[in-house]
Amino acid sequence: MKLHEQLKALYASRWKELCDALQNVVCNEQTEVKPAYPFLLSLTRWEEGQPSESWYADANLKVMVFGQETNSWTGESDDFGTPPSPVFSPDISMEAVMGIYEDFYATYYHDGTFNYNGPRYGTFHYGFNRFASLLNAAFPGKQIAYVWNNLVKISKAQGKGFCGAEIYALERAQFPVIREELNILKPDLLLFLTGTYDERIRDNWPDVQFSALPSYAENEVAKVISSEFTIPAYRTNHPSARSPKGEMEVRYGAIVDDFAGKLM
Repeated sequence: MKLHEQLKALYASRWKELCDALQNVVCNEQTEVKPAYPFLLSLTRWEEGQPSESWYADANLKVMVFGQETNSWTGESDDFGTPPSPVFSPDISMEAVMGIYEDFYATYYHDGTFNYNGPRYGTFHYGFNRFASLLNAAFPGKQIAYVWNNLVKISKAQGKGFCGAEIYALERAQFPVIREELNILKPDLLLFLTGTYDERIRDNWPDVQFSALPSYAENEVAKVISSEFTIPAYRTNHPSARSPKGEMEVRYGAIVDDFAGKLM
């Protein structure tokens, strides 16, 4: 079964229960924070009118980059109505929600980086791009594929920041899919650009430990170690965090150098 179809099967196995739970939040007048659509990954890229996942499946190195959560994740297909709404609706198909991810990649992802500087994702994807540029330069003969993921899969319908305890607890109960996503996609490298979200990492891998890279404090650049990880994993600041000029790129370089050393 193709990787994309495996992702669809994973999400479908939990979709109805998730929709029912989210609809209860949406309809509760006492709940101020409403959920956006879940952050569903997709490997589909359209080439000459045909769906393909070869860009990922055939890559020499596969990298998954985690952010914190996705603010106001919306869709623009006919399935979402006009204007598109970030507020969850159970009438929207799972495939349409996966299509948000497909459309974002098709629009902004080219030659291994995101050509995006919009108000909702610009800072994160700037950091994503700087890391990707350094890793690409370190392995010039390899095809490298990057998948964007988030530690929090359901964010706020409006505004920025953490969705809150109610929606996050619902996600953890009804939609704890990140570990299974990794089992399906089998990346070669994990990068957490998540900063202070260490507890969210532990929610997925309870035995996680952090080990600082040389010359850095643990909260600056660290290896992420778990009995479930058979691949290198690293955590550093979210790109929006304040740091001395040029320091973000230096930290990414330290991660790339450590990773490259493991492959030699």
